[in-house]
Amino acid sequence: MQPSVRLAMGALILAASAVISIVLKSGWPLMVVLAVMLVVRPRWWTVLILGFTFTVFLNSGWPLLGSLFFIATCKPKRWWPIPAGIAFGLVEVLSFYLSDRPVGITRGYTALGSMAEALIYPDHANKVSYWGIYEPVIDWTMALILGTTIGSFLSARYSGDFKLNTVPYLWSFSKGSSTARRWIWAFTAGVMMGFAARIAGGCVSGLLISGVIQLAPAGFIFMMSLWVGGVATTFLFYRSRVIAVRKD
Repeated sequence: MQPSVRLAMGALILAASAVISIVLKSGWPLMVVLAVMLVVRPRWWTVLILGFTFTVFLNSGWPLLGSLFFIATCKPKRWWPIPAGIAFGLVEVLSFYLSDRPVGITRGYTALGSMAEALIYPDHANKVSYWGIYEPVIDWTMALILGTTIGSFLSARYSGDFKLNTVPYLWSFSKGSSTARRWIWAFTAGVMMGFAARIAGGCVSGLLISGVIQLAPAGFIFMMSLWVGGVATTFLFYRSRVIAVRKD
């Protein structure tokens, strides 16, 4: 299909969704179409229009600011450490400003576990003192899980780095091309990391990043432990013959 034809079709669909939104007095049709366009063929103007539409519909300036930040920062496929660190710091500041809490993502999974047990086995859930800390309610950490997943996908699409790959190259070179084996190991590692995060009282975001930014000793201890454990596990798991230091 010619680029001019695609552009004309996109403009027609966009105009039709705008008309439907006006007729229904709701911004959702337009926002859904813009979101689909952003996923199918992301462009800077699509992000900008989507952010502006959400700003008008939600009566808040945050979506527009977020879209401008996305346009400015999500095009590169990789970031240098210093800009990435500054971005993490800004995210932490916004987290404290908007939610009075540091960033932490595994808390959301714990709350989901609390909700699941409250639905399946409520009598036992009421007896578990741990669920008194993580009550079965939907909070901002669940939105963080959803936003991290969607944001990572959109960033990969926007930068042109997205591709479906069930078995990474390093894994296939060292462990074979079995998709089932890869997913079993990934699931097992995820469960172990989540369990360890609950024992430590936080994950990479909630304890390492948030802790170090607040100069908490636990954050620095977690950082060094994670680094030592990660390097040792990498050499034991992948073997040194497939590991190389890359500088670019």
